Amino acid sequence: EMVVTPLAEMKSSSTFRFIFMATVCAAFVNLPAADEKRARPFVSYEEPVASYLKRIQKGKQQHAFHPAVDVAAWQKSARAALIKLIGLEQIRDELAGFEITVTQGEDRTVDGEITRRLYTIETEPGIRVPFYYLTPVGGKGRAPLFIAPHGHDKIGLHSYSGAFRNEKHREEILAREGHIAEQAARRGFVAIAPATRGLANEVLVPDPKGRHGNRPCRAQLVHCLLSGRTPTAERVWDMQRILDWAVKQPEVDPKKIVMTGNSGGGVLTAYTAAIDTRVTVAIPSCSFTSVTTAEGYVFHCDCCLVPGLRNWGDWKELAGLIAPRRLLLVHGEKDGLHHRPTVDALGREVKTIFGYSGSAAHTELKWGTGGHRFYPEYMWPFIAQAFEPGPR
Repeated sequence: EMVVTPLAEMKSSSTFRFIFMATVCAAFVNLPAADEKRARPFVSYEEPVASYLKRIQKGKQQHAFHPAVDVAAWQKSARAALIKLIGLEQIRDELAGFEITVTQGEDRTVDGEITRRLYTIETEPGIRVPFYYLTPVGGKGRAPLFIAPHGHDKIGLHSYSGAFRNEKHREEILAREGHIAEQAARRGFVAIAPATRGLANEVLVPDPKGRHGNRPCRAQLVHCLLSGRTPTAERVWDMQRILDWAVKQPEVDPKKIVMTGNSGGGVLTAYTAAIDTRVTVAIPSCSFTSVTTAEGYVFHCDCCLVPGLRNWGDWKELAGLIAPRRLLLVHGEKDGLHHRPTVDALGREVKTIFGYSGSAAHTELKWGTGGHRFYPEYMWPFIAQAFEPGPR
């Protein structure tokens, strides 16, 4: 005869505790390798460094989003503080009265489908930022604008626009679908692929004697910090001046502006969209994450550093400044630069903030199966939904 032990009695018994612990251990051992890897900390620090980093990097969080705030009032205050924090307000003051000039260079029709023109915009004295301007051949009326700044690729504007240097360059970019601005133009958008200051060959800050690790982007950071600026502010300034010009073009619909970029271009996309409400759809690729891991590891390149950002808030607040506009966060499962648990947690926070703005459906987080690259299969449907009936 089977004897059934009451559950209450089992819980108090050593037998139950043994079975329970064995079950838990077995479940842990049988975790899929990918899940087990995700459960690990991204990095670890020994004491006293671990406690030190957690303490100092917490920051004052003066503009942290809270459910009790009035969203519009919070956005106004947080945006103004961010503009000042990154040094963009200083740049505006320094360049008040400076006349922005745009000049056109080469002009080429590609496959009879798109026209690709190279322009240069002088955004401050002596700083000339090149950008490709791609338009569909035979386009009628106004089309959505697609602007895509690149990251740490010194020929990134050429990569994004499909203006390949040679066959090897072409094969590398097409293999990872990195010609994103050309794709947009072939889909009916007016597309811009600008050089990103400090990252493109055309607008680098040199590092003489290799004092800053032979990294021009870090050299840019050091010079900016000495001057009360940040590279982020300079890059946002450039993008805004390009937008000023672009929205005046007769073929552009100024109410439909998509901005995207991978890696450092995604960081620039996030900041520009948070600051400039003309951006209606933002798609930062392989870039949108918290400033640090729970352990204090800093994710982004030095050149993306904003001193005191944790006193302001974090990346969830950048997202909050984009709401209720459209925001698609895209990452690659095999991207070793980012930490999926951190990104997933941030994605949930972003969704919550968008919910308080009445636009929870306007943001998504998608994971591609590859690494540090674009994932057009997620981008284009998201954009089409935002612009229904949308471009072809």
